[in-house]
Amino acid sequence: MRLELIHLISQLTNRKPIVGFGFLLLSAPAWAQISLVHVTACGPGAFPSTSCVIPRTGSGNLLVIGWASATGGQAAAMANITDNADNTYYEAGNARAVDASSNTMADLWYAKNSVAGATVLTITPNPQGTSGTAMIWEFSGADRSAPLDHTATLDSQPATTKPVGAAVTAASAGGTVVSISNGQQSVTGLVSGSSFTADSRANGAGWAHLAAASPGAYSPQWNSSSGTYCSTAASFRAASAAGSACDLNQDGVVNVVDVQIAVDMDLGVIPCPVTLNGGVCNSTVVQDILNAALTGICSLPVPPTHSVALNWTASVTPGVVGYNVYRATTSGGPFSKLNSSSLVASTNYTDNAVTAGQVYYYVTTAVDGSNDESAPSNEAQATVPSP
Repeated sequence: MRLELIHLISQLTNRKPIVGFGFLLLSAPAWAQISLVHVTACGPGAFPSTSCVIPRTGSGNLLVIGWASATGGQAAAMANITDNADNTYYEAGNARAVDASSNTMADLWYAKNSVAGATVLTITPNPQGTSGTAMIWEFSGADRSAPLDHTATLDSQPATTKPVGAAVTAASAGGTVVSISNGQQSVTGLVSGSSFTADSRANGAGWAHLAAASPGAYSPQWNSSSGTYCSTAASFRAASAAGSACDLNQDGVVNVVDVQIAVDMDLGVIPCPVTLNGGVCNSTVVQDILNAALTGICSLPVPPTHSVALNWTASVTPGVVGYNVYRATTSGGPFSKLNSSSLVASTNYTDNAVTAGQVYYYVTTAVDGSNDESAPSNEAQATVPSP
């Protein structure tokens, strides 16, 4: 399948001509919405001896753990988080916030693309035996390969009765934000009209989350008794709705791993070398992969291929001997030259090295016999279908 770019006429002048070519405007990628599956409080108590029991986790979800040490306790560091389904947990960037005056802390960790069946979490601070409270959120609809968007912290904030959480940026619509405030103050709830949802309060700390309807910076404000405090917050991005629904682990291919996630069972290794880049996603594909895994007989369909066909108006400046074509994945560049070995002699070019679902931006330049190159043309945009 090709995307034809309609050319526009431009006048070219001097030895540094400007080449004009056309463009096709297509809609931007859509984004899914992250949804809260459940939120569970764990503690207060001494960790790791305090066991966190949660509802059975689903497959392919985002698990976020917000841990805060008790007021007047220790500004511990988080050493490790594990669960009984062997999910891998990461700190959400530099998410550890500390209030030196009250010797307390707050931290955020997460597990992406969850394995189904986790029911017990073990949270290990350093030093072990530190008293605190945990909040465990499970979200569906998050990006499964790189869900963490941004992290923000506030350390040792002045005493106040209206503590404001760290402001964290959500880069795209449909994501979620989680926030903790912890310190000397006793949090009594969010201020009236807050867009955040208060999830719990314990030991002077407060936990909250927000569904980010649009890109921007978000921070909750709390009511509390006066005291110093610290705050940590993180935003997580939603999965792109333009991607294949069958690509459950969002690694760019549809294969037996995705079917294993869908059916929640170990299918082993299928004998087929074929993967479906970008994914032809329907029940037939899923059944074909499942049959191949169970019977060893491969009948996987061949994925569609794409290219972008460019054409532009020829330069009217004497001495032009060819053209260069440049491509970027961000409007305005940086651009990389596609015709690396020689000039393009005609006024058209086909880019065959494109990825399904990707947005590309193109410009061209004219080159004369002295190897003088023009300024770039107007920018053309092309969105490659997925699949």
